[in-house]
Amino acid sequence: MTPRSRTARLDRWRKSAEFRQIARKSAKANLAKFNAAPRCGAARKRDGEPCCNPAMKNGRCGVHGGKTPSGRQWHVVQFPDCSTPAGEAKFNRKLRDQERYAAKRALRLAAMTPEQLVKHDAWHRSHSPGGSRASRSAERDRVRHNAKTKRLLHTEPRQRPTDPEMVRIERALAVARAKLAQLEMRAAKPTDGDEGIFS
Repeated sequence: MTPRSRTARLDRWRKSAEFRQIARKSAKANLAKFNAAPRCGAARKRDGEPCCNPAMKNGRCGVHGGKTPSGRQWHVVQFPDCSTPAGEAKFNRKLRDQERYAAKRALRLAAMTPEQLVKHDAWHRSHSPGGSRASRSAERDRVRHNAKTKRLLHTEPRQRPTDPEMVRIERALAVARAKLAQLEMRAAKPTDGDEGIFS
């Protein structure tokens, strides 16, 4: 009688009731952990609604910046630990990618005209990476407030009220403003005699 292969034994184990019970319990535990995890909350591109993916340590999911290093070194390339064969392969792959990117950038800079180089350098001076978290937050707030102000300035003027009572009040206000302007003009005009504003 030939012994069963490892694959056949695994298939038999996977189809057993005991395995299904363990898998079901594990799935329930993982689902509860997934549902209890804090959410990312970043605005999604497709609809602007908050992202529902579980957040990583820095409060964002992997799609919305969760993999970005925190602190002052967030813009510096993070190389993986190469103490294992898989880590060494990943390190070499990332190193090759960085070298390829540097070569492309050097070619692009070499093809630029002097005017383009000046603009490029000015842009990089004004958009320097890093900086404190407070300065980046203040810049985001400034951009958001500017956009809000532009929206407020370019909104359509309010429509005139159609309610008869409101129309009557608006007319009375216009008459009162006109009288006030006349009185102010008379008060500001120099006179020989002191007639007062109620003459």
